[in-house]
Amino acid sequence: MALDLTADLYESCLQISPRHSDYATLSIQDGFDWSSLSGCSFDELYLVVFRSVRRPDADLVLLREYDDRAYEEALGSGGLLKYFKGHANERGECLSFCLWETREQARKAAAAGSHESAAQITARMYLSYVLDRYWLKKSGENLVFDRI
Repeated sequence: MALDLTADLYESCLQISPRHSDYATLSIQDGFDWSSLSGCSFDELYLVVFRSVRRPDADLVLLREYDDRAYEEALGSGGLLKYFKGHANERGECLSFCLWETREQARKAAAAGSHESAAQITARMYLSYVLDRYWLKKSGENLVFDRI
């Protein structure tokens, strides 16, 4: 019986969680517990981190609706290992991320209709936002976050 390394990786990604309540203001490495990936077999993964500051008058129902549609569409595109949907702190700061098997899969999902629609409402929802991208690599048992 062959091992399904993708299933093991997927299960391990589900365990990634915030290490601190102020994860939105910390580096992606420090804000989250990535230890579940240390025993997984992979060369590199693609990580997209969305840091934002929400407008005080942001329509959270509309934001959730657009986000949920983009997430469902991303699941259908394949390769999404983990989506962490952050919650805004008292200053409106928020961090969310998507961890992908490949960059190409992430690009395919980003080009889909629901994701493009969600991107079009960013000016109405956020005072500011930044997208950070990383190659997540393994060096022995250690994880390396190589910012692109």
